[in-house]
Amino acid sequence: MPSTDLLLYLQETDLHSPGPRAAAALAARLGARLDGLYVADLPAAAFSLPEAVPVQLEETRRRCVEAEEHGAQWQQLLATHGLSGQWRVAQGDTVQTVCQAAAGYDFLVMERSQQRSDAPVGFGTVSRCVFGSDRPVLVVPDIAQVGDTIGARALVGWNGSRESALALAAAAPLLQQADEVLLLDGSEMYADSIAVLPPPGLADWLERHGIRARIQTLDSGPTHAAGTLILDAAHAFRADLLVMGAWSRSRLAQMVLGGTTRHLFMHGDLPMLVAH
Repeated sequence: MPSTDLLLYLQETDLHSPGPRAAAALAARLGARLDGLYVADLPAAAFSLPEAVPVQLEETRRRCVEAEEHGAQWQQLLATHGLSGQWRVAQGDTVQTVCQAAAGYDFLVMERSQQRSDAPVGFGTVSRCVFGSDRPVLVVPDIAQVGDTIGARALVGWNGSRESALALAAAAPLLQQADEVLLLDGSEMYADSIAVLPPPGLADWLERHGIRARIQTLDSGPTHAAGTLILDAAHAFRADLLVMGAWSRSRLAQMVLGGTTRHLFMHGDLPMLVAH
């Protein structure tokens, strides 16, 4: 059976936050290897003042040495969940380093703060990694209540876009194991776009991939209202995972006009498996 590899990016070395818990639960459910990655950020701007470069490099090296010491704690976390993997430490531009590292994995897991952000939604570290990593990303809000399982009750947000198709395909191994799957079909909002699934359509694709799902039409009117409806539906369904495409229109358009991804990144309180 092919191996599945997960990479968890840790902005801090706290292994007890929702991000590590969700990553461990996902790895256990998929029977996957789980590696942890800490990046001592060294952006290109650090080299703008030559006289400051030695200080920046020394500080980065210090943080790397401190992070390396958490390797034993990482192995203890893995052992608790019956998992294997390694603790990785790197230095460099965070987004570039994470995206490059994620290329060797099947999933990337990232925790996102709902209270503080390094940039507007769509331009922060997590959003830029969703764009740049070319991998499905499990985005875990730091306010999420993460249990021992993830994906037992999954809600899929579907709109017929390329992004939602990528997310659905990536989530298939999880959805095949789910106790219940609810798929909200909002593709009528994208009726003029090219269908990405082969005929005869969505229900047939789900059946052929061994996914038992209840399909419910999402009639939200304006597309900017979909985010609220999806989140409300997820709460009513008691979902522990949300699957959806991310940024099916530009980040700038979403920031100015609003959008489903932006709303859920700002207000979501459960893990979201997204793809771009």
